[in-house]
Amino acid sequence: MAHMTTNSTAARGALVAAAVSGVLYAAGAFLSQMSGPPVETATADQIRSFLADNDTTIRVTAAGSTVAMVLVMVFTVSLARLIRLREPGSAVADLVVGGGVLVALWHWVVVAGTSSTLVQALDGTDLATVNDATLRGWYGLTNFTHLFGDLGMIGMVVVVGGASISAVRTGLFARWTAWLGLFIAACGLLGTLGITLAVPSLSNVWFGGIFGWFLWIFIVGVTCGRRAIRSRALDVAPAVSVDAA
Repeated sequence: MAHMTTNSTAARGALVAAAVSGVLYAAGAFLSQMSGPPVETATADQIRSFLADNDTTIRVTAAGSTVAMVLVMVFTVSLARLIRLREPGSAVADLVVGGGVLVALWHWVVVAGTSSTLVQALDGTDLATVNDATLRGWYGLTNFTHLFGDLGMIGMVVVVGGASISAVRTGLFARWTAWLGLFIAACGLLGTLGITLAVPSLSNVWFGGIFGWFLWIFIVGVTCGRRAIRSRALDVAPAVSVDAA
């Protein structure tokens, strides 16, 4: 009985953590996205104008990405905890955490590259006094973060695919959510291959993976929240529940 109570408490805590972090992380998808002048042809004046016009957006995006690093780690660790409660010693749980680390790294590197001028602003450097070539070099980092961001899909594929495989086997969440996750993971993997192989028609599938990633996390977050509420009301251990709500 004590063991079941411990499992119930642990599962409920993981469900709550996954629900809160998942929904908040998915909400971050609605943060404004910046689109500056083409890296290949942008002049220093165009870059300065873009940075000045989007200063607030750059700061908000940087702050949002910083929070997202924490949220995605909380979400994936909580998800892994739920998997282990159903499948003790599961290697899939380890993969989910590993995928979460890759996604957090994705946020970290991308925001560091696209928001690098914030460091200069913090130091009191006026972009008007920065050498044109240096400024174009800073802005050129966005081309690196673009490709790095595309390849960051692999971490998402591992999280969604791994958790969905576990869900198909154990009923961690609804089967339709699990199969949707597998479809999203397939889109992400195929799209990333299309990008690395420079196949335009296949690379477009990547967008199914990125939009699906945020949608899937939101669905799983809401599902975990509902299960946490229901398990508390009924005092039933979510770790052993097979209801696919």
